[in-house]
Order: sequence, then C-alpha cells, then structure tokens
Amino acid sequence: MNHKTKPLPSKLHLSPLARRSLAGDAVTRIRRAIIEGELAAEDALTEDQLAAKLGVSRVPVREALIELEQEGLVEFDARGRSRVRAFTEDDFEEVFSMRYSLEVMAARVVAKRLTQDDVQDLEAMICQQAATKDLTELSLLDVAFHDRIIQAARHRPLAVCWETIRSQIEVWLARAHRAQSKMKLSSIELTVPGHRRLLADLRSGNERKAENAMRLEMATWREWLPA
Repeated sequence: MNHKTKPLPSKLHLSPLARRSLAGDAVTRIRRAIIEGELAAEDALTEDQLAAKLGVSRVPVREALIELEQEGLVEFDARGRSRVRAFTEDDFEEVFSMRYSLEVMAARVVAKRLTQDDVQDLEAMICQQAATKDLTELSLLDVAFHDRIIQAARHRPLAVCWETIRSQIEVWLARAHRAQSKMKLSSIELTVPGHRRLLADLRSGNERKAENAMRLEMATWREWLPA
C-alpha cells in the first residue's frame, strides 16, 4: 500500500523542544498528536518533517518513533518508513479483552490493599476529570485514574502487562469521547459518576463487590469500541 506524504498539520503539540530529554519529549508530543487525532491513521511520519516541527535532529525523532512502535501506535514498513497505526475493530477487541482481564484482576486485589493515600489520590483525579473541558485531557485523566488503580494493586507483573496496552487504551478512550461528543453526549457526565461508584466499591473491602464494579465499568465502555 502506498502512503502519501503530506504536510503535517500546524498544531500537533509539535513546537520546538528544550534540550533535556529530546527523545522522551518527542514521544510525548507525537503520542499526544496521535491520541487527539491530529495525526490520523495511516498518516506517514516523515522524520525530516517531524524533526523540523520539533526543532531537533532526526536522531531523537527516530528514537521516539521506535518507542511508539513498541507502544503499538506506530508501524514501520519493510523500507523503514513509519506511519500512524490504523487500528482495526479486531485490534480494539484485543485491547479490550486484555484490559478487561487486567482491570478485573486489579479491582479484586485493590479491594484488600487500598490505602487512604490511594483513596485521596483517586478522589483528586475524579475532581480533575469533573473540572476539565477538554476531551483529550479527559481521556488522559481517565487512563491516569485507571493507572492509579493498577498502582494501588501493588502487583508488579500486572503493572508490566498494563503498560503494554496503556497508550492504545488512550487512543481508544479519546476516540470514544469524540464519538460521544458527536452524539451530543457528555463524556464527563458518563465518566465521573462511573468512577465515583467504582471507587466506592473498591473502598468497600469486598473483593467480589469490587470485581463486579470493575466488570460494570468495562461493560459500560465496551459499546464505545471504535469500528
């Protein structure tokens, strides 16, 4: 398949970078552009263009694209050219099934390990979600909330598995929130109450109750898997 090279959009969070962790900052900027949809599926990611936008050499850009490939957001062809990964319905089904298994397990573990510090952090995150007006920011805060639940499980292998799909979940949720917006639905009104109910059940100390609450949370978002 031929992928046409086209000028990159003007926004993309691709302003010049400070010279500290160039590859890390490039990963953050490019990932955010993909999550927001400003870099669309199958868009060619030309190293020269990205380097010019970010004000760096091609080296940190190349490193960033390799890391984003590992996260599942970028693909390389046989010639080494990169593009934004085009997720299929089956791809998102796989991400969902993995997420479902990990988070249901996490909820069961967290019910017995949740601390007051965990609760305070999760409550603060819900407040941040309620206050934001930006859909992409809401998506990132949503994933961060679930990050914190994974962290509260204090289960290292679980956390490692979670990191393998985290960025793909961000893409999924961002697309879901945009779809809700097009249907005149409030993502905040769907997300915030759900997280409050989930936290209440995690705090109960009842493993079965916490597990069922997470199953409900996952089922609620299952219908928003992009087609």
